Amino acid sequence: MKSSRGMTLLEVLVAVAILAISFVLLIRTHIQSFTMISESEILNRAALLSESVCARIEAYGWADVSVLRGYDPGPPRLFYQTSVMESSYPNVRKVTVRVARGREAKPLLEISRWVVVH
Repeated sequence: MKSSRGMTLLEVLVAVAILAISFVLLIRTHIQSFTMISESEILNRAALLSESVCARIEAYGWADVSVLRGYDPGPPRLFYQTSVMESSYPNVRKVTVRVARGREAKPLLEISRWVVVH
């Protein structure tokens, strides 16, 4: 019998192929996690922006809130639009804030809050 002193070229090629496939899968998973983190950050900013708009409306009054629009200047630019609905109860209104990536884009987030008007 012949004694084996090392690995054959075929064994090395198979090992390299297995390592390459595992690295590609690892890198793909890593890139996907970065994408999910960035989307999560954008949704978090949208939620903070909408809560900030609702707080400003409550703090500074209700003068023509139904047409309140604006944007958050940080990248990516997030646009918001408010709408106010009357309720059957006196001095109670429903404020809805929609946040999107563009002026006419589909909203990323929509938050509604019932507020008592003084």
